[in-house]
Amino acid sequence: MRKLPVLLILVGLGLIGWVGYDYTTSGEEIARFELAGEAGSTDLISLEPSLNSMRALLSVTYEIELLAGSATAFDYSIMMTGPGSLTVFTAEGQQRDKRDDNTPEYATKTSEQVIKTFAVPAPGEYLLDWRIVPDKARITSRSISLRRNVEPLRIPYLIAGVACFGLGVLLLIRKRRKSI
Repeated sequence: MRKLPVLLILVGLGLIGWVGYDYTTSGEEIARFELAGEAGSTDLISLEPSLNSMRALLSVTYEIELLAGSATAFDYSIMMTGPGSLTVFTAEGQQRDKRDDNTPEYATKTSEQVIKTFAVPAPGEYLLDWRIVPDKARITSRSISLRRNVEPLRIPYLIAGVACFGLGVLLLIRKRRKSI
């Protein structure tokens, strides 16, 4: 019984990690665009509905000085358009980094984010317009990749992982309170 909370926490973390890894790596990469500058457009890419479901991922490597509190490393805005200027998706967001103490720390980090899971509505040539603006960071590289035939987020496994982790933490806290 003493090992049950630790086992539940490890199972929960394992399930959560597996679901996240599977979500970002499922399917097959069909295109990767290395991006230069703060804004631009990618080359045209030929897509068709047989590639559905698709997922776009953003990878940014940057250097940042972390101070106490939260700092915005960069902001991004990405839009995919298709035949006839059809907007397939738009995505906006920002990468924030946090440090709890006051000691400055210079760090090199890589942010890999799922931008959007989407469906190709019709065969044709598609284009990604992007804007990635550094705030407190110096961006060293950035890329967008497209993956085809991806799996959806496995929500039942994610819920099971969160439940195992939460139950393990609760049992651990309860056990510690009883021993005091």
